[in-house]
Amino acid sequence: MRTSEFRFQFTADVDLAEAENTLRLSLLAAEGLHGEAKVRTEVTYAVDPIRAEIRVSGGTAPAEATAQIYTSLLSHEFGREAFTVRRETEPAVAAAAA
Repeated sequence: MRTSEFRFQFTADVDLAEAENTLRLSLLAAEGLHGEAKVRTEVTYAVDPIRAEIRVSGGTAPAEATAQIYTSLLSHEFGREAFTVRRETEPAVAAAAA
């Protein structure tokens, strides 16, 4: 299984707290599609204020939906030029046998 990470990089004029609130709305919308438990267990995010970046991670349909919804909402709220998004895919780390 591969893990995807969507990196949203914002321009200096975007309020990162507002961008994070928009992500929370995206998570709520994804819950409507996939269910609360699936989104809560399969989607993670991190905010990096130094880089003006928000990362959404997960290798499943709920993470994909969250990233797509988030991209659409950001475009409408801040404009297409206010951010970039790129997808990075890595193999999932296997747990070591004890």
